[in-house]
Amino acid sequence: MLQIFSRSVRSANPIMGIGFVTQNEEVGRQLKEYVAQREGVDLTLIASAKVTQGFDPRGVSIFVYDLESSTEAAQREFERFMAQRPPQLPVIVLSPALGDDLVRWLLRLRVADWLKAPLSAGELIAACGRVLSQSTGAKSDLKCMTFLGARGGVGATAVAVHAALLAAGRSKSATPTTCIVDLDLTGGACAEYLDLRPAWALDEIIANPARLDPHMLELMTSTYKNKLDVLSAQRKFGEAFTFAPEVITRTLDIISQTHQTLVVDLPRHVENWTDAVVLGSTDIYVVTDFSVPGLKAARRMVNDLTGQFGELVKPKVIVNKFNRPLFGTGISSSEVKELLGDVLAGTLPADERLIREAMDRGVPTTDIKPRNSFNSDLSKILGY
Repeated sequence: MLQIFSRSVRSANPIMGIGFVTQNEEVGRQLKEYVAQREGVDLTLIASAKVTQGFDPRGVSIFVYDLESSTEAAQREFERFMAQRPPQLPVIVLSPALGDDLVRWLLRLRVADWLKAPLSAGELIAACGRVLSQSTGAKSDLKCMTFLGARGGVGATAVAVHAALLAAGRSKSATPTTCIVDLDLTGGACAEYLDLRPAWALDEIIANPARLDPHMLELMTSTYKNKLDVLSAQRKFGEAFTFAPEVITRTLDIISQTHQTLVVDLPRHVENWTDAVVLGSTDIYVVTDFSVPGLKAARRMVNDLTGQFGELVKPKVIVNKFNRPLFGTGISSSEVKELLGDVLAGTLPADERLIREAMDRGVPTTDIKPRNSFNSDLSKILGY
């Protein structure tokens, strides 16, 4: 797996989840015993018939299919498997020597690689690593939207939660393809906005980040209506703690294996992992309110980000709580555009009553008012 967020963490171990499909239980058992001794590699034995259109790919980043190519029944089952597997996961075929016809057949089915059996477990793991490292589309396929407030009370969390719900609503998958990650580790409220219990047990990871794997992270993830995964922590007020940046970057790398969209609620204060999150994001939105101090704070934050990271990031500003002034008083739309220029992504209307009721009830605004300007304007900003 390409480590999108761990690019600056050299000590992070590679995370590889192998789904091994075989009819030979003894081969599968021996391989699983070997992999158990390898840090950063996880192997799951999977029956071919279990892989259907509703298959949950969590914990699997690549399939290895032990193909008995000499029988027509096995070939038909493999064709069905290839048609119904999660399309984003590459497949390596393991089989005896193949003739030209079978080679062309595998090419037509778009397998990632073919390995001649028998081979050692080490050779198999190395082949999986090569295929995953050659997946140049991994960065572009993952959409990571990061939201941070220019100052307190501007509604950045509400915007991030609704952005995540909009992304989740576009998916037709039976399992969540969008995850919102609340990186305000002491005062975050993403889970509470959706009436969920924060389950991200950071203390269990901090002591040894390398032991974090997809299964452990799945147990720490809450899910909203089977459409949106939510990763949120909750710690006591005043409880100080420090940890290696790998705790955050490894977490985000694992989530990126099984989700198409990540939404990050990023706190304003800088941590030792902030740079990695910013550089791993495809879109960065600075959220501010419709006031002169708020607009100036957003402009400064954009300048700081571009000054530090240059062309690597292109932050945009969302002006929340926007009101059109009456009788020429207050800030005008033209003044907002003049101050922010081309970094202005758009505005969201001030509808305090709707937002407050949604927060109090732990539901999105669309549950209260299906068609509302806040949600529709945000959808336009995000290109949905």
